[in-house]
Amino acid sequence: MRAEAIRSAPTAGVTSRASLSARMLWLALWGLTGCVEQRDAEVLPEPGTPAASACEGVAPRTLEEVHAAHFAAERPTGCTVGCHDTGAGGLTFRSAHELWQATVQRPSLGDSSLLLVDPGHPERSRLYLKLLPDAQGRMPQGGPSLDAAALRDVAGWICAGAPEPSTSATDGGLPANPVPTLDTLTPSAVQEGVGEVLLSVGGGGFVAESQVEVDGLPVVTTHDGPQRLEARVAASVTARAGTHQVRVVTPAPGGGASASLVFTVTASGVVLPTVSSLSPCGTVAGSGAFTLTVQGMNFKEGASLSFNGTTVAATFISPGELRASIPAALVASAPVGNAATVTVVHPAPGREVSAPATFGVASKVATLATDVQPLFTATCATSGCHATASTPVNLTPGNTYNELVGVPTSSKGCGQRLRVQACGPLRGQSFLIDKILATNSSPACSGGAMPKGSPLSAAQKQAVIDWVAQGAPR
Repeated sequence: MRAEAIRSAPTAGVTSRASLSARMLWLALWGLTGCVEQRDAEVLPEPGTPAASACEGVAPRTLEEVHAAHFAAERPTGCTVGCHDTGAGGLTFRSAHELWQATVQRPSLGDSSLLLVDPGHPERSRLYLKLLPDAQGRMPQGGPSLDAAALRDVAGWICAGAPEPSTSATDGGLPANPVPTLDTLTPSAVQEGVGEVLLSVGGGGFVAESQVEVDGLPVVTTHDGPQRLEARVAASVTARAGTHQVRVVTPAPGGGASASLVFTVTASGVVLPTVSSLSPCGTVAGSGAFTLTVQGMNFKEGASLSFNGTTVAATFISPGELRASIPAALVASAPVGNAATVTVVHPAPGREVSAPATFGVASKVATLATDVQPLFTATCATSGCHATASTPVNLTPGNTYNELVGVPTSSKGCGQRLRVQACGPLRGQSFLIDKILATNSSPACSGGAMPKGSPLSAAQKQAVIDWVAQGAPR
């Protein structure tokens, strides 16, 4: 990128009595993941202005205070969501300590003579300059921007010497790892004697140090992003029929162990039932009893269903179809994650069990036109984002359904996920759900959370989830 000098107007609102007298040209933003590229420029102070004027009348602040109030993911002005949660430009701001490590006394990539944070000098600190009202490519990108009081807080920390956040003797001040969650194992069952198996482990909150355990023993694990691990299950595990407990463990600081899922090794000649589709694939909590049709392969006469852990009698139609009456009590309220599990269970003596299928249960009725499209129109289908046919996803009225439902995402790291899988309300099923539920500690499979700059409220997120859970009706 080429450098270009551009003078900017005086900036107001940082000192208590007078406008800042800094005039500046901005250094370009480095290439941010999902962010717009800006051009390099240099800072030119206004002639005759004392360099320390930005600190006049500014109260000292700690970085813990500043990060929690203005940069954290849950704040509307958070710089992490969408950019600096995934290390965009080499900068990760998920915690105050990470922000300190990434910026203080660190040269900017565009000009090694300029520091990202120059202790005692906000007017010479690129981090601070990019937050000011007349900054080219002002941060946080897409807004909302920091107001005058917030800018004084940032200046207060830098003017105080940009001190390091307090650290703990037990964790060295490192950010806490998220607690891992475990959703899927692929394959979930194999026949005995197949040898070593490469197991795909799906879930969330995975970090590079996360470890897959089989029956409490660690196995060779490869990190493939925050939602996927690969584990090598030894031939000794698959040598004979049986069941094995699989979980993910992440070390301190933070971290912990996920719940376990069962990995089954079946005896030679045993064929497991396989579920391919459910009809209907979802419902709304409180709508009453209904007939569920399960299609798949290898069903036996006498097979039953397990609906979210409750055994339900089934009618055998053919080796590829079962039907069952689901009582109203089982869908009287929405389960955790708005997803119930459905498995086919063969009769004794084998009692073979299929891999679980997901049945969506919305907490209430939600329609695209009334509940979802207005959210997209206000927060996503805006200029420069998802508003035209030339953008990756056009979320303007009349286009949303065809752009989302049943359409594979092309985002790297997301596997074969659909943008919206009808009746698939889990993050590992629908790319849209993953993006709106992403946080710094539990990032999306690709890029940052959406919408950028102004996350949806809990009620708004639930409206989208409910629409997807009941089948994403047109």
